[in-house]
Amino acid sequence: MKQFNKMKLPVLVFVGLALSACSSMDEVPNANIQFSPVWEYLPQREGAINIEKEWWKTFESPQLTQLVEAAQQKNSDVVIARERVRQAELQMKIANASLFPSLSLSASSGERRSKTEGSDWIATDSTAAGVSASYELDLWGGVMANRHAAKSNYKSTVFTNEAVRLSISASVATSWFNYLALQERTLTAQKNVEIAERIQRIVDSLYRNGAATAADVAVQKTNLLSQQNALLPLQLQLDQTRAAIAVLEGEVPQAFQLANEKFSDVKIPALSAGTPADVVTRRPDVAAAEAQLQASSANVYAARTALLPGLQLSGNAGKSASELFSLNPALNTTGWSLSLAQTIFAGGRVANQVRISKSRQVELLEQYRKVVLTALQETDDALNRVNITQRQEANQQAILQQASRSLKLNEDRYREGSVDLQTLLDSQRSYFQAQDALVQQRLARLRATVDLYRALGGGWEK
Repeated sequence: MKQFNKMKLPVLVFVGLALSACSSMDEVPNANIQFSPVWEYLPQREGAINIEKEWWKTFESPQLTQLVEAAQQKNSDVVIARERVRQAELQMKIANASLFPSLSLSASSGERRSKTEGSDWIATDSTAAGVSASYELDLWGGVMANRHAAKSNYKSTVFTNEAVRLSISASVATSWFNYLALQERTLTAQKNVEIAERIQRIVDSLYRNGAATAADVAVQKTNLLSQQNALLPLQLQLDQTRAAIAVLEGEVPQAFQLANEKFSDVKIPALSAGTPADVVTRRPDVAAAEAQLQASSANVYAARTALLPGLQLSGNAGKSASELFSLNPALNTTGWSLSLAQTIFAGGRVANQVRISKSRQVELLEQYRKVVLTALQETDDALNRVNITQRQEANQQAILQQASRSLKLNEDRYREGSVDLQTLLDSQRSYFQAQDALVQQRLARLRATVDLYRALGGGWEK
């Protein structure tokens, strides 16, 4: 029993060292971030974060749903990120292979000829086959540290993949809303051309009856041509946006078509942001940075163990005979060895590798801190823009109503001769600008909502 206890003590010590190594490798250095209890720009609705995983469906746009789901399968960045996850998983499996001994098989057969001065050649035949095994004992936890680093890197890649998917989904949503807004702005410009044509007919009629001058006709004709010309850049932007969506979808732009939907039918959902501390636990980019920091802790530990001696156990067995391609009769051999190796001098290579690992950890700690601070800033900014753009849209709606009323009144007054042509043209210009500004204001509100979804993690959970 006493002998057993003597043997058990080193085992317990080794297990204790291994467990302490695991805890130190999983530990993430403190980024020293003091979270505020509330957001600087609180929305009107408060409460816990509750975001659907397929958040794009809350806009109630069938075409948007199809675009996002297709992009998550075929977008080039998504495919690249998915393959990187696969590569990281294979790297983790390679690291886990260190748990098992390495086995090698060898076989050879050949002839050797030799002669001395004045004698004939003497041929010596030989055939041998053998198997050998070696296993590095993880005395200090270095191998385990490498496994932990590979696992953390794999987790980081998985989280980065989710961040890419979220980013692409948000880009698709923003591009689709841009496309719908440009369609609406084009329609508004076409209606403005129709108004200009109606005014042109009024001016022509008044000119024929001597109530308008040739200068009035020329001024209105210039206005009409200007309104027609304003359609061209909108059409160009519409085509460019369609092509950009095609690239996001992984499709050829030249043959890509989109369904028709009304911009006004898109719903704008209400969101709650929770607290700042909640957000950083729900963003995949923050989780990816945290996993990289965990990997750096394991790498520092592994680099330190390289300063310590290594213990390797190996064994071999084989057969050999003095005949070509024959092991009968054969000489059987077996053997084993336990070797201890300690690097005495390597020109500072190992020590400098430890310093590099520590510096890398400091770098990743600051990177993690930066990602968290950026997440807080993006969320506050999106909350502010959602609030401001909602109020601006309501104000712009009131402006449009007044501009529409002014245009109608001035058209009637111009027919009666109560106002001049310039007053009527100013009213038309104000009405057109108010219509166009309302579309752009609603687009800004939609984009702010998409940015808020992205800032809140898009329903992702670790």
